[in-house]
Amino acid sequence: MVVADPTPQSAAALEYALSHAMLEQDELILFHIENPNSWKNTLSTFLRKPSFSSGVTAPNSVPEGASTDIDFLDQMKRACEIAQPKTPVRIEKTDMDGKDKAAVIISKSKALGIDLLIVGQRRSLSSAILG
Repeated sequence: MVVADPTPQSAAALEYALSHAMLEQDELILFHIENPNSWKNTLSTFLRKPSFSSGVTAPNSVPEGASTDIDFLDQMKRACEIAQPKTPVRIEKTDMDGKDKAAVIISKSKALGIDLLIVGQRRSLSSAILG
């Protein structure tokens, strides 16, 4: 399961999952926690994410007339289907319901019996350089 949101960190987590963590019989779950106040302003950030290691690239812009509401999930799913055509991909969404985001992720992981959870990480420049 990859925690999906419209950020470069989430796109990197998905890229990692597709290139390093998927086995032939696996199913990939894109899990999004809906919090309308947080992601609408960052959608364009995800759309500018350049490429996946398999040669799949994220779209550079939203097509004219297309809704930006949760379209990034469909785009991520399409990228997965291109990179790993035999791997089933499913989208799961839930609301925070006033809970901590980490608690929602852990709860959903347990409920679905997830074996591997991949979450993007925000890194400062110094930690990226120094490790």
